[in-house]
Amino acid sequence: MIKHQGGCYCGKVRFTTEYDPLLVYQCNCKRCRRLMSTVNVGTFFGAPEVEVTGDLKEYVTPGGSGMPFHYFFCPECGTRIYGEAEAIEGVRMVPIGAYDDPTPFEPKLEVFTELKLNWIRDNGCIQASFEGMGLAERIEALMENLDQRG
Repeated sequence: MIKHQGGCYCGKVRFTTEYDPLLVYQCNCKRCRRLMSTVNVGTFFGAPEVEVTGDLKEYVTPGGSGMPFHYFFCPECGTRIYGEAEAIEGVRMVPIGAYDDPTPFEPKLEVFTELKLNWIRDNGCIQASFEGMGLAERIEALMENLDQRG
């Protein structure tokens, strides 16, 4: 049964998942700010848990870890559908802006808080904040949630 779905602005790319995210995070880094205009709030899933239909284009850039980060987006309208970090293999990161209904998703963890714009406020949902990328903590949270899916 489809639990969440979304897609690009022009409708040529769609995605579905039967799962809730393993983790919802907020990234305040400069790269995400440039790509998303303010912050990136995204959802983590195991890569096989997100099914995508339609053609995608890929853009590769160094991620916060220094390892490659792969962005997959609609070649027609440019909407980012998901990303994959080589530092966290087997995980897809779907931005909440790509969902048809993003309202169920509140970030529990935020990273790069030293770069956070001073007018962005937490509504009380953030449970952990890290000045840097918090990679070890994100991996730990993902693994705990993945183990619970078992």
